[in-house]
Amino acid sequence: LPAPISLAATWDTSAAQSYGVIVGSESRDLGNSLVEGPDINIARVPQNGRTFEAFGEDPYLVGQIGAAEIEGIQSQHIIADVKHYDANNQEQDRFTINEIIDERTLHEIYLPAFEAAVREAHVAAVMCAYPQINGTYNCENDPLMNQILKGDWGFQGFVTSDFGATRSTVASALAGMDLE
Repeated sequence: LPAPISLAATWDTSAAQSYGVIVGSESRDLGNSLVEGPDINIARVPQNGRTFEAFGEDPYLVGQIGAAEIEGIQSQHIIADVKHYDANNQEQDRFTINEIIDERTLHEIYLPAFEAAVREAHVAAVMCAYPQINGTYNCENDPLMNQILKGDWGFQGFVTSDFGATRSTVASALAGMDLE
């Protein structure tokens, strides 16, 4: 399969769904029940070492390609775990960075692809990310997880942490993280 950034360059949601079917089918053949993906973070820093595994800088395109891939993965009875919620857009200091993001930017750039994953593709799992947003680590971020993800969007799946992204037990659980 091509790198996901190449898939997105096609603007072809049917190709993205077929891509997801292959990923889901191969995962099932290996005995896995969950795919840690797709990565739908917005390309904001060109040097990000993971830009190639996401779908680019356009929030609408990322959401549509991501939703189609999720539908393909989950059609194979495999859980898609969309990542990295939210604003995990650079490698440098990604474990400790505090991303200062105003509400408009959050809702116009960083959240639309995740909203499409939830509302259009009915993704089964969401992975919370390492960074802080406005002073709160993602896996402890009640407004992001309980209010937006589970409240506004009606997310019915489970939230899991990225490896080592859990900074607490009680605060993370109360904020909506379900699985470390």
